[in-house]
Amino acid sequence: MKVEQIDDRKKVNKKVGYLGPEATFSHLVVKKRFPDWQHHSLGSIEDIIEFVKTFADGEERIGLIPIENSTGGMILESVDLLLEEDFHLYIQEELSLNVQLALIGRKGQEIKEIYSHPTPLFYCRKWLKTKFPRAKIQKTASTSEAARIVSENPYSAALSTRLAAEIYKLDILEFPVLEGNVNLTQFFVLSPFPCVGSTAETTIVFSVKDEPGSLCSFLEPFRDGKLNIKRIVSRPIPGKLNTYLFLLSVQAGKESVPLEKALRKAEQYAIWLKSLGSYPIRETFNV
Repeated sequence: MKVEQIDDRKKVNKKVGYLGPEATFSHLVVKKRFPDWQHHSLGSIEDIIEFVKTFADGEERIGLIPIENSTGGMILESVDLLLEEDFHLYIQEELSLNVQLALIGRKGQEIKEIYSHPTPLFYCRKWLKTKFPRAKIQKTASTSEAARIVSENPYSAALSTRLAAEIYKLDILEFPVLEGNVNLTQFFVLSPFPCVGSTAETTIVFSVKDEPGSLCSFLEPFRDGKLNIKRIVSRPIPGKLNTYLFLLSVQAGKESVPLEKALRKAEQYAIWLKSLGSYPIRETFNV
């Protein structure tokens, strides 16, 4: 498949993989950003990466993975997979979702248990304690799974989405939960090919020597070039004590001359460095 085929959207079969099941926040983003694509619900972030890698002639495959949440922090499973040396996909764009939770269940019924993913449960913990002090809090793999469980269990409710309420035929008991609070989740769209349009951000992965000042020396060229580092996260290399890989996103695209100069200088201090691509930042969606 040639790179040129990616922009010829009339000739390719367009498929996007997301972290399922249906009615997850990833599914909501896919429905808003890629409404005309074939949507494929997948069981894990690793499954999404494999889905994108195994594209066939005559089709375009991309995958949506969560990367960071303003409440829960970095999605470490995503970070660890992006840091692997044999990771050969590119970031096509970054998307954001302003997560607005709904409490869903059955109107008029006592709530004895409340189900949700650990991140919403943590985010809403004070609200839950005030509103439902006697309810038992139950963690699930996703907000959508929480809705499914509630659909089969009376006297329960879920912190989930309005779409999940529709799919599982539940009532919306309160929406939005914690009105006025901002709870952003950011996503990367992955592709086998680099972005060909204008870009606003670049993400790299790298490692430096285990010695004083090595990370500082690597980062100084970005400071000197007045480049803003948006995120930097370190992860240990398995089996190697005090040795780390880093993921770094900088707010500059491939057209940036200061970024080009900074990367050239920083590379001198790196043991290993790889770019995951430059890409645009899209609008923030609301649910």
